[in-house]
Order: sequence, then structure tokens, then C-alpha cells
Amino acid sequence: MKTKLLAAALAAGLAGVPQVLAHHGWGYYDTARPIYLSGRVTAVTWRNPHPEITVENGAGALPPNWNDLPVPDELAELDFDATLQRVRPAAEAERWVLDLAPINRLQAWGLPREPREGDVVTAIAFPSCSEDGVARPALIVLDGIGVRQQSVALPAGCSGDPRG
Repeated sequence: MKTKLLAAALAAGLAGVPQVLAHHGWGYYDTARPIYLSGRVTAVTWRNPHPEITVENGAGALPPNWNDLPVPDELAELDFDATLQRVRPAAEAERWVLDLAPINRLQAWGLPREPREGDVVTAIAFPSCSEDGVARPALIVLDGIGVRQQSVALPAGCSGDPRG
């Protein structure tokens, strides 16, 4: 009986709490519009479920060698070549907050170290469907090492599907 009362009290207490929608699933990013950005890291929030870095984008255009990025083999299996063919320079915001993969995945996928303020990072990313200046990368490059951020086939565009 006490368990039922406790459960009812908890449910009643949570009824007034607004629902928080996570924005980290791939469906919350416009996977039809991959962008290229490169610049200095200005802030790092290193925590799960998704660490974030803020990058001051210095790339107003695609540099001549942009497609010579070190792309991990695992991304080729996920049709990353098609993503690269659609890449455009990031133009909407000078600063971009990048939602990275979980820390344990970053480590398993070869991130050489935790990014620090002042580091130069390059990314192929997908802009948020609802937040200006926010993106989720499929690839980041730190210290010349390409680290995948994508481990699943992506839903098309802004699907709202929280996969990944």
C-alpha cells in the first residue's frame, strides 16, 4: 500500500514539471544540409550525454583542400561520400556550438584528447533544425586526426527521429 501511495505522490508531483525535449538525436539536425566549419575552440563543456564545444568559425568559404580531410573508414560505410558532396560552408553563425558524441564513443573512435580552448577544430556537421548556431558533427578533426561522430545511417532532413 505504501508503494502505491508513494508512486501516486511521485506521479502527481511530476505532473506540473514541463517536459524537456532532448535535441541530441540526429533527427533534430538538418541532415540534408551538411556544413563545413573550422576555427578556434572558445568553450568546452566536457560531460555526458553529449560534450559540447563552441567554435569561432573562421571559414567563410570552402578552402581549396577541404575535401582532403582525414575521414575514418567507418564513415565510408555510412555513405559519408554523399554527405561530402552536399557540404556547404557554414554561414548562419560565427560561433557554433557542436554537440559531440558521448565521451566513451569519442575515446573508442580515436579522439586524441579532450579539446581545449584555443584548439583549432574542423568539422563536417549538420545544423540544428530549431537552434541557430548549433550543430551536430558527423566528423571532427583535432590535431590532424579525423574522428567520426556518426555511427548510424541518418534520417533524412529534420525528421524529429531521435536516433543516434
